[in-house]
Amino acid sequence: MSGRHRIYLAAAVTLFGMGGLGLLLMIVFHEQTFSNFFHGEKQPVLLQLLYGALYGIMAVLLLLRLLRLRFLKHTGQFFRKLLLRYRVGWLEIIMISVSAGVGEELLFRGGIQPWLGIWPTALIFVALHGYLNPRDHAVFIYGVVMIPIAAGLGWLYKESGIWAAALAHTIIDVVLMARILTRNQDPYATGKQADPVG
Repeated sequence: MSGRHRIYLAAAVTLFGMGGLGLLLMIVFHEQTFSNFFHGEKQPVLLQLLYGALYGIMAVLLLLRLLRLRFLKHTGQFFRKLLLRYRVGWLEIIMISVSAGVGEELLFRGGIQPWLGIWPTALIFVALHGYLNPRDHAVFIYGVVMIPIAAGLGWLYKESGIWAAALAHTIIDVVLMARILTRNQDPYATGKQADPVG
């Protein structure tokens, strides 16, 4: 299976598998209805999208600033190599981001958070993404910063609705991947060309 086919499969599993499970949990255990889900269970969908866009932009600006720090250059290089290895282009960036934004938010914020609360869910979310690796200090620091950002997604869901959290998550992913992928020079400190991955 080629790298791109693996990306498509992972995106489908995230969107339909994780998202479907999250939606099922929301309906069966958290008294959510299809009508409320599609029309805005807490606030109108357009208002949710506005709040999600604002939060997503603020969060991604913070993360971009963080990734420019010299001691975090390894984190940016790691993600760049991963994207190059799988030959990720704009279509894949958008597909991955939308799938993760919708699928992961349905599961973590919609399905799990009502049981565990905002902060435990945020911690589990970041840990499962592999960002709390104590052997990689740069990735660990990035993960520590991601915990309150993930908690912010939880707060968005609680106060506004699932579409706010999903759009914020999608914006963060699109901008970070696009920024990392489209830089000709390695933006994380060196001045050298990023190593190509064969």
